[in-house]
Amino acid sequence: MRSWRHQVPVHSPISAAALYAGARAAALRNGGLARAEDRVVALLKTRYSARGVLLTDSGTAALTAAILGVLGDRHDSAVAMPAYACYDLATAADAADVPVLLYDTDPGTLAPNLAELETVLRQGAKVIVAVHLYGYPVDLGEVNRLAAAAGAVVIEDAAQGAGGTVNDRPAGTQSSLAVLSFGRGKGLTGGSGGALLAYDETGARVLERVRGMLGTPRRGWSELVTLAAQLFLERPSVYAIPAALPFLRLGQTIYREPRPLRGVSAASARVIAATWSLAERELELRRRNAERLLVELRAQPGFATITTSRYARPGYLRLPVIVSPALRRSAAESAARRLGIMPGYPKALCDLDRFRPRCLNRDVLFPGSRLLAAQLCTLPTHGRLAMRDLARLEEWIRVSGGR
Repeated sequence: MRSWRHQVPVHSPISAAALYAGARAAALRNGGLARAEDRVVALLKTRYSARGVLLTDSGTAALTAAILGVLGDRHDSAVAMPAYACYDLATAADAADVPVLLYDTDPGTLAPNLAELETVLRQGAKVIVAVHLYGYPVDLGEVNRLAAAAGAVVIEDAAQGAGGTVNDRPAGTQSSLAVLSFGRGKGLTGGSGGALLAYDETGARVLERVRGMLGTPRRGWSELVTLAAQLFLERPSVYAIPAALPFLRLGQTIYREPRPLRGVSAASARVIAATWSLAERELELRRRNAERLLVELRAQPGFATITTSRYARPGYLRLPVIVSPALRRSAAESAARRLGIMPGYPKALCDLDRFRPRCLNRDVLFPGSRLLAAQLCTLPTHGRLAMRDLARLEEWIRVSGGR
């Protein structure tokens, strides 16, 4: 049975009770969506102390709406984005149809390269998208200062914030606007869904401006089917079956075409509320598992771990490490994949063929981002890891890191 054991790289907890609650919300036609939305909005306002919340059908939709809302009629103004990030940032920029100025990412901290950020602000960027990757929160104090001096607005992309905190406040609370995602691998899930959060007058105006951009929400039956599959097929004893089917493209990093903007589905909203407490417990399990693995990683010369601000505490959606190119290639092999180990994003955004023409500074080197694309891999931290799984990961770290 051991040969069949296959861990997922990232996990969001789901339960049969949450699926049932989602199905009831999808089936109701008299206020079901409004009640489900109100519950999620209340939870988000309490956790994030947000002035306003707008629920969308994805984090990408929330980011697209935020960009459109900030720029208004200034469609020729550029948006600053990190050169190393989830490809959904490219999708959002394409959906908003805006020019992009990229800035480099520090591979040691996953934070913005401030010198390059200053450069793109001088080149006319009016929006800065600042990203928290893999549950590692970034202190945005200096980013906010630079933006204010340049008259730009910061959108904090906390889609991967996953419980990380800065100064004891959740990732996604530092700037005028923040984006959350409730996709399947984000720690807290509704199968899909996103949120745009506003914190000041600027953010509140944007939120009101974009409310009318969202189309009619779907009821969410497709999300429930996907979540049911997740509940039963993500178990380590059976995940090898879907992982072996290439048409599912599990674990692959792909560019997604822009879709029309919609509000959150009734089913997704209800599932988010129903799994809220599960996600809080999962966060503590991720931290415990990550801290155990970090002890072994720091003892091996083949791995460089990510450093955070002393005021930040990661949520460890995944555990990113910098490795040699050879070790990065081994992370893509089946033995490592079965442990839940995955390569990071394989290309910097400037190297995506479909997105490259939109990047005004595409010929800049972006050495930090290209190093991350070539040498970053992630280890799993989630609550499905048993003691034997953690022991096998530690063994892989010792064997691979001592090469």
